[in-house]
Amino acid sequence: MKLIDNILYMELPELVECGIKENTIWHASSRKSPSWQIIDDPADRRKVLIGYEKLKDQYKDMVIARYGNPYEHMAKQPIRDMVTKDLKAEAVFLAYRYGPNKDNSLPTGTQAKVDYVKRYTTAASWLNMLVKAAEDKKAIKKAVNLNIEQFYLHVLEIIKRDQIDLPSNYQALLRRRREYQEKGYECLIDWRFGNKNAAKVDNEVSSSLLLTLVSNANQYDDVYVCMRYNEWAVQNGHSPITSRTVCNWRQDNEHLILSTREGQAPWYDKYGKEVKGYRPSAPLYLVESDDNHLDLLFIDEETGNAFSKYKAIVVTDSYNDYVLGYAYTSGEITVELVQAAYLNAMHHLRELTGGWYLPHEVKTDRWGIKRLEPFYESMGNYFRTPVGSKRRGFLEQFFGSPLWKNSLKAGANNYSGNNMVAKTRGVNVEELALNRKERPTLTEGRTQVENFFHRLRHTPDNKTGITKQQQWLNAFAAMPDADKKAINDEQFLLTFGVQHLPQGRTVAITKGGVEPMIQGVQYGFIVPPDLYLQNVGRQVTVIYDPYDMSRVLCTDFASLRFLASSDRRGPRALADFQVGNRTALNSFLAEKREDTRKVAEAADRRREILRRNGVDAEAMLQGGVMVKELKQAAEERYLQQTTERRGDYNPFELM
Repeated sequence: MKLIDNILYMELPELVECGIKENTIWHASSRKSPSWQIIDDPADRRKVLIGYEKLKDQYKDMVIARYGNPYEHMAKQPIRDMVTKDLKAEAVFLAYRYGPNKDNSLPTGTQAKVDYVKRYTTAASWLNMLVKAAEDKKAIKKAVNLNIEQFYLHVLEIIKRDQIDLPSNYQALLRRRREYQEKGYECLIDWRFGNKNAAKVDNEVSSSLLLTLVSNANQYDDVYVCMRYNEWAVQNGHSPITSRTVCNWRQDNEHLILSTREGQAPWYDKYGKEVKGYRPSAPLYLVESDDNHLDLLFIDEETGNAFSKYKAIVVTDSYNDYVLGYAYTSGEITVELVQAAYLNAMHHLRELTGGWYLPHEVKTDRWGIKRLEPFYESMGNYFRTPVGSKRRGFLEQFFGSPLWKNSLKAGANNYSGNNMVAKTRGVNVEELALNRKERPTLTEGRTQVENFFHRLRHTPDNKTGITKQQQWLNAFAAMPDADKKAINDEQFLLTFGVQHLPQGRTVAITKGGVEPMIQGVQYGFIVPPDLYLQNVGRQVTVIYDPYDMSRVLCTDFASLRFLASSDRRGPRALADFQVGNRTALNSFLAEKREDTRKVAEAADRRREILRRNGVDAEAMLQGGVMVKELKQAAEERYLQQTTERRGDYNPFELM
């Protein structure tokens, strides 16, 4: 309320508090009703003031019912102006926690309601003013021109009229002021809040026992826990409780007991704090993979089972949930299936971009982590996900997105809907059962699965009309080359290639090159000319790409590693020659001649080295080492003995 030019005005919030609708006042102001006196507040022109005398009688009655005589109320305004809001008290009451109240409806750790905080803060603010007034009575006389008795009479009227949470009796008010000076803010809190008088579970021992019983991993029901608790309570002088009380404690303290009652994963999923984050700003900054049992039912041709499903490993780019790669099976998920999904992703990237590119970071679950962790780390940054974590990234949410579900449902009579424990199945289960015999087989289902992943990539967004693939390509094209982790064929095969180890054995380099038998097919690969002669006969491991058998990586994982291309077989008959065959043959013959020349040069080089060092390899090979003089003497002696024994010696007779 304000008095301007001897006219009493009321503020808009005051009239609203009296019960007059705010829209009524604004409507009168907009049409400039003569039955209302509305002006801008001189102190703040954003506010309006409404003249009291111009109000209708029914509105005046509403003002009097709330404030009493508004002129008397206005006369007491200087006293109200002496009160300053105690912000410290407000902070204390906002932070206050209390346990069950008398009727046990408020759980332990409950915050005070905002209305109570406001009520207690107002009471504390008034008591602060009364404490100052008692310490400096002259200030009262100076501020409101009243002696102390008159001052308290007006204060008591204001407390009663404004419904302040303080006694409206003079002696009771003085006692409350002294109590406030001694105990502080806590004495203002209603005795029902934090009361332990009516609580049956009323100390640390009883509460600890009850919470321990309800948190047991065997998940005993409330009735059984109640029986066991009451046995202890009667023996130790405590009041028995009901199963409803057990239920209240179990529900109110679920955040404390869920981890031991049901496990860390359920607790983390429901109460673990979320670390908020935003999506990667560019493609391949973060790639995720996870398994998903596709909600499509097929008939197994071998067993006749009509409830078979494909299990897929899906690799997505978290930039926009674009499916980079996938691999699926009707059997069990294996480490090889996970690697096949990433291999599929790499070939899809090459199809889109023309090159091999690695992600900056990889996120997965912990399945097969001992064998797969080195594989993940070879691609980019990889950090183990906490056990039971379901909020590691964006892929889990993508599995439940409308795009995922609609892409599965499209044209399908075998969509199985959500999990059995879900709130809604998302499909008519009766209709699903009727179509049981009409479901596609697992073999036929491959086309359906391929179409599903195609829709995920190529369905236009409802808002932008752009597909996820086009959105991804636009962002990739805008990336600077320095942010793209490009690799070559050799790096690709080392990371994603499949090692060929038939029965654990390696493959030898022969004159035919490297000739492994892979999946029942005989392949031949040419060893680079510069490496052939030094390594022919050595054992190597062949690492191949199932999508492209035109080249393989051969290595002994030590000092030898090279890319070998598929062999160049040419026609033997002249009639079969085509354009380019002669050139290829000449090139191959030239390589053979070059190999022959290198072998001859190597032999000449060895003989020259031995000659310079006085070593006669030929002499060493003639039955032992014998100097020339001894050899000649032995031959002469032999001839002399032969002539003496037989006369004329004719060597031809011995032939």
